[in-house]
Amino acid sequence: MGMSEILRERNPRGHGSKLRDEILLAATDLIEETGSEQAVTLRAVARRVGISAPSIYAHFPDREAIVGAIIDGAFTDFNAAIYAATEGVGPADPLRRLRAGCEAYLRFAADRPERYRLLFERGTPHPTGTPVPGVRTESFGWLVAALQDCISVGISASDDAARDATVIWAALHGYATLHSLIPGFPWPDSEVMLDRIVSGPGQIGHSQIGHSRVGHSQVGHSQITG
Repeated sequence: MGMSEILRERNPRGHGSKLRDEILLAATDLIEETGSEQAVTLRAVARRVGISAPSIYAHFPDREAIVGAIIDGAFTDFNAAIYAATEGVGPADPLRRLRAGCEAYLRFAADRPERYRLLFERGTPHPTGTPVPGVRTESFGWLVAALQDCISVGISASDDAARDATVIWAALHGYATLHSLIPGFPWPDSEVMLDRIVSGPGQIGHSQIGHSRVGHSQVGHSQITG
């Protein structure tokens, strides 16, 4: 049963935010149950919440706005996971901070696969020419800054933080996605994979990246990759 399938009391006048949240919960349930955002229609959402479809317009102009709000919420959760994993790492250890954030990326993808798919596997691409909400680029900005910190102290030989952060991101996404699709493949140890993903594109020595996880990593293979 989805989170939204609970008897709903009529919202008191002036408490429309409760209905807005219920609309988002109902739409999220539909996506997670079907694996497709195409399941989100105004009628389907309204039926699940127990309201008339026109009532949704007071909160969202169309179905795309509902889906967009769900995706923004997923990115908020994703960003928070990365920040939580790195908040205890001081500026004196930028490599440990970079690796901890990348590890949090893989853990989020493994622990919350439905939520993760909302981030980068939309059936409908973001409209060309329209600004991308800041919450959706925040984690990439963090990755670029984290790699730049490694460059600044001489740990990384990269000469273009944005370019090489893009390669790290592509590798993280590729590994997270392929591991979930082909779990029976003889994947190398997840700690080794993470070290390679960070050190290769980041142009960081293997001895340095290995040192960065000593005393830090508290997750095993199954915890990172599901």
